[in-house]
Amino acid sequence: MAIDYGGVSGPDWYGGAAERVAASLGQCDAVVTVAHSGAGGLVPSVAERLGERLVGSVFVDAAMPYPGRCWFDTVSAGLAAHVRALESDGALPPWDAWFGPGAIANLLPDPIALAAFCAELPRVPLGYFEALAPDLVGWAQLPAAYLQLSEGYAAEASAAALRGWTVRREPLHHLAMLSHPGAVAAAIADLALEIV
Repeated sequence: MAIDYGGVSGPDWYGGAAERVAASLGQCDAVVTVAHSGAGGLVPSVAERLGERLVGSVFVDAAMPYPGRCWFDTVSAGLAAHVRALESDGALPPWDAWFGPGAIANLLPDPIALAAFCAELPRVPLGYFEALAPDLVGWAQLPAAYLQLSEGYAAEASAAALRGWTVRREPLHHLAMLSHPGAVAAAIADLALEIV
């Protein structure tokens, strides 16, 4: 599920997002979260909110949780400065505008898929990236796995392996769930079945 930042506000960005995820699940008894990209940082808050309903997590080309730090603390100084410079009226432009012309189109050459993807990208408040992630530890005891799709997440996949997680590497790209949905879905399903 994509988080609608229009309905999540500070200062509890993480708790608000976790509440939205929990509400979307209704009465599901056993849940495996699948976190992609920056959503990896939300997993501890979602785990706290779901409690025993959460039976595992699969991180897909995702940030590892960063309790007690903000998103800006997890990226290079150059990327942090670049993202901060994009801020306008307290928010960042949609994610596709963070990169040079054609960067996303190179990953999603199908113009229909590209247009649909870009149409769903929100402007995210800068405050989300500045907020400290809550220092929650319960998530770390849950079964988890990591699916690396791009070289940009090699360090995260290595960190997952050091935690003893199952790690699978598919040489695709960060948005491969849109260009190669069958392969990515099968890999996620295999990992989910392995950890629960």
